[in-house]
Amino acid sequence: MRICYIADAGSIHTQRWVKYFVDKGHEVHLISPRPFGDNNIEDVKLHVLKKIRPQIRIVSDMINLLLYVIQIRRLLKRVKPDILHAHYILGYGLLGALSGFHPFVLSAWGSDVLAAPKKSRIIKLMVKFALRKADMVTAQAEFMGNYLRNEFKLPQSKFIRIPWGTDLSVFHRGYEADVIKLKKDLEISENSSIILSNRNMAPQYEIASIIDAVPHVVHNYPDVIFVFLRGYGTEKFEDEMKSRAEKLGVMANIRLVPKLIAPEEIAVYLNMADAFISIPRYGQFGITILEGMACGAIPILSNIPVHKELVVNNENALLVDPENPEEIAEKITYCIEHPELRDRFYRINKGIVEERENWEKNAKEMEKLYERLVSKNNKKGGR
Repeated sequence: MRICYIADAGSIHTQRWVKYFVDKGHEVHLISPRPFGDNNIEDVKLHVLKKIRPQIRIVSDMINLLLYVIQIRRLLKRVKPDILHAHYILGYGLLGALSGFHPFVLSAWGSDVLAAPKKSRIIKLMVKFALRKADMVTAQAEFMGNYLRNEFKLPQSKFIRIPWGTDLSVFHRGYEADVIKLKKDLEISENSSIILSNRNMAPQYEIASIIDAVPHVVHNYPDVIFVFLRGYGTEKFEDEMKSRAEKLGVMANIRLVPKLIAPEEIAVYLNMADAFISIPRYGQFGITILEGMACGAIPILSNIPVHKELVVNNENALLVDPENPEEIAEKITYCIEHPELRDRFYRINKGIVEERENWEKNAKEMEKLYERLVSKNNKKGGR
């Protein structure tokens, strides 16, 4: 097949999708407003959109939207893909919808439908428009199907759950020598308990609540170390969190990792951690959570419905109120005092990830979806 994506080329998730289909022998095109960055992917035909920068932002946004649509339509006419797939409904999904191309697959990521449409009626109308134009909409979490039907009147026949899953060839237990080296690099003693925040350094992941929990834990366990990965977060927000930690007097117990690290490195961090913490107030079941489950760290997650699709409190994860630092500290302390949880939870979580959240298996489901839509489109007489 000739597959065309409209997505953020700088995103590790986009890169994983396009690489999978290139490796399977498909011709893959990617339309994006920015290049890959450091992780260039061979054999993917990248088309970087051009934009202008007027002084007035609202004018800039409107002109660039029109400019993007014109470029995308020209590209699609030239490339003639078999299928178009846009990732993230608000933005890339809207551009795909405005292209008029079919078959058109749309993937919801979370905040694009759960948070952004609540900010304004116009944004909600744009999301609804994109959903209406899609031939099929995918999401990682089961609850998203009901949510899209209730909030945006999406027909049930147009929704399919395809979890992205975890690459089990990378995320697994092991990496002993790498863990020893990483502890040395981060100046962490062998006997310290380690709590990892492996979500992006951004406000929606309640990083401030985690920082506020640190003094409560350190009071009883002064050797505990909290490791924060910036990921795709901003330097500005990281500096704000550093200042917050300094005011609380706990910077000695914190390690900030500002660089964007590869999946293989993240697996080492997760193997090093006794527990990892992911506490957004909304969203889908994050890939980072599945990665932590596969590596055997104790999951400390926000007490929201989507997480309950795969975990049960005190059985294979610990659930907390993301806005309650005292409760977060209590659960972290419980992990430190009960190290046996790590193996007990891992026995359950390993099976869940292997059975339901295997990247290779789920990527094949996406490939089958493409094939069905292309076949159906061809029977109708083409695009």
